[in-house]
Amino acid sequence: MCQSTRHPEPLATFEHPWTVRFVDTDTNGSAHFSSYVKMMEEAEYAFLRSRGLSVVLHDARGTKGFPRLSAELQILRPLAFEEEVMVRLSLTEIDGKQLTYEFNILSQEEIVAKGTFVVALCRFPGDKPPYAILISEEIETALTGKVNSLNH
Repeated sequence: MCQSTRHPEPLATFEHPWTVRFVDTDTNGSAHFSSYVKMMEEAEYAFLRSRGLSVVLHDARGTKGFPRLSAELQILRPLAFEEEVMVRLSLTEIDGKQLTYEFNILSQEEIVAKGTFVVALCRFPGDKPPYAILISEEIETALTGKVNSLNH
C-alpha cells in the first residue's frame, strides 16, 4: 500500500502561461471566478502532458483518470481582460489514491490568486460508477521524475 509522500518542498513544479480572454471576464471587465479555476485546470492538463500522461488514461483494464475531489480558490486581486499571467503548479502530495496540487497565479511576479485541487486516480468502468485506485509506481515516477522506495 502506498504511503503519503508529503514533503516541505514540492514533488514537482510546472509553469503555464495564460492570457485573460474576453470570454473569461464578467460585465465589470474583471476575470470571473470560474476563469481562475479554468487556468488552474489547464495548467494541470499541461503538466500531465509534459510528464507523458493525460487527464484520461487507458490501459488493459480500461479507462482511468483524475477527477476532482475538492477545489479551493482565493482571489487576492482581480485580473483584467488581456492581462498575462503565469500559473505555477506544485504537486505537493501523493497519498495512495490522491494527488494534491497547489497553484499560485501570478501577474508580473505578484500572486493574484491561490488555489488547491485534490484529485483521485479513478477507474471508469463503462457499466458501473467510477472508483478510486492506487497510484502505481509508474504514474508516480512520471509525475515526480523520482522513484520513491517507500511507496510500494
